[in-house]
Amino acid sequence: MLTSLKTLSLIRTVVFLTSILFFSKLQGQTILNNYLKIGLENNLALKQKGFDLERARLDLKRAQTLFFPQASINSQYLLASGGRTQDLPVGDLLNGVYSTLNQLTASNKFPQVTNQSIKFLPNNYQDTRMEITLPVVNTDIKYNRDIKKEWINSRQADIDVYKRDLVKNIKQSYYQFLQSAKAVSIFKNALSVVRENLRVSEKFVQNNMATKEIVLRAQAQVSQVETSVIESTNNMQNATAYFNFLINQPLETPIEIDSSIAEQINTNLKLNADSQTTREELLKLRSSKRLLESKLRMDEAFLIPTLNAFYNVGYQGYGFKFNSDQFYQLGGLQLRWNIFKAGDNKYKVQQSRIDIDAISNQYNDVVNQLNLEQKTAFNNYASSVQSLESSNDEVQSSRETYRLAERRFKEGKALQIELIDARTQMTRAELKYSLAQLAVLSASAEVERVNATYKF
Repeated sequence: MLTSLKTLSLIRTVVFLTSILFFSKLQGQTILNNYLKIGLENNLALKQKGFDLERARLDLKRAQTLFFPQASINSQYLLASGGRTQDLPVGDLLNGVYSTLNQLTASNKFPQVTNQSIKFLPNNYQDTRMEITLPVVNTDIKYNRDIKKEWINSRQADIDVYKRDLVKNIKQSYYQFLQSAKAVSIFKNALSVVRENLRVSEKFVQNNMATKEIVLRAQAQVSQVETSVIESTNNMQNATAYFNFLINQPLETPIEIDSSIAEQINTNLKLNADSQTTREELLKLRSSKRLLESKLRMDEAFLIPTLNAFYNVGYQGYGFKFNSDQFYQLGGLQLRWNIFKAGDNKYKVQQSRIDIDAISNQYNDVVNQLNLEQKTAFNNYASSVQSLESSNDEVQSSRETYRLAERRFKEGKALQIELIDARTQMTRAELKYSLAQLAVLSASAEVERVNATYKF
C-alpha cells in the first residue's frame, strides 16, 4: 500500500512538472506572438501601405462606376450687349409686295415691315437641362477596370512582403533584446564572482597569506567587470528602444522577458521548396505582368471605335420660363473612331510589349535571387546550430575549470592569475553561448521568412 502511494505521488509530480514546462513554453510563445500582433497592428509604415491599398480599392470602385449611366444637371444664363449682328432686309423684300396686295384688295391687310438686325450674342437667354450619357461601346473602360483589379493585388502583395519582413525583424529584435539581457545577467554574475574573489584576497592579505598585489589585481577585475555591466546595460536599453520602435510603442516601454525561448530552439528546420511559388514577391510580379497585359490589350484596341448614347431634356429660351414653349428633348449617339495618329498607337503597343518582356526578365531574376537567399539562409542556420552545440560543451568545461580553480585558490594551492584566467574564460564562454543562441534564433527567423511559413 505504501509503495502504491509513493508511485502515485511520483506520477503526480511528473505530471505537474510536465504541465509547468508545457505552459511555460506556451506562455513564452504567447509573449512573442502578442508582440507580433501589436507590431502588425501598430507599425506606422505598415499602416501607410494599408492606406495605399484602400486607395487602390476605391480606384476600382470608381472604375466600375464608368459602366453605369452618368447624369448631370447643367444650366446657363446669358446676358449680352453688342457684338456681331446679321442684317436681314425683310422690309425691302416684302414691303413692295405688301403695297401691291393692299391696292389690289383695297385694304390694309398687309402692313409694312421693317428690316431686321439679329445679334449673334443672345441676351436674357437661358438653357437648363438634364444630360444623361451611357457608354455603349468603350473597351478602355473594361481594360481600365482589369488594371485596377490587378493594382489591388499588387498592393496587397506589397503589404504581405512588408508584413513578413516586419515579423522577421520583430523576432530578431526580440532575440537581440533577450541576448542583451542575458549578457547583463552574465556580467552581473561575473561581478558577484570577482567581488567574492576580492573579499577572499583581502582575507589572505589580512592573514599574511599573500601580498597586497593580489588585492589590487582583484580590484582591477571588479572595475573591468563593472565597465562590462555598464556597456551591456546600455546595449540592452538600445535593443529595447529599437524593439519598441518596430511595434510603435514608447521607446522606454519595458519588454517582457521570455526565459523559455532558448528551450524552444528548433534544430531541425528544413527548406520549403514550394515556397518559391507562394512568395509574395513573385505574386506581386505576376500581378504586375497581368496588369501590363491588360494595358497591352487596351493599346491594341485602338481601332475599335467608342460609341456613347446621350439624352438631354430641359428648357431653353429667352427669360426663365419653364413652360411648354421652352421645353425640349434631345437624344442621340456619339461615335469616335481614331483612324490616324501618325503611328502613335503602334508605338504604344510596342512599348507595352517591351514592358511585359522586362517584367518577365525581372521575374526570372527574382526567382534566382530568392533561391540564393533561401540557400544562404539555410546554410547560415545549419552553421549556427553547429556553433551552438560546440559552445555548449565549452560552457560546461569552463564552468568546471573555474570551480576547480576557485577551490584550489581558496585552499592556497593556485595562483590568483589562474583564477582570473578561469573566470575570464567562463564569462567569455557564457557570452559566446548566448550569442550562439541568438544566431540560431535569428537564423531560424530568416529561414521562416524565406520559407514564407508564418501565418498571418
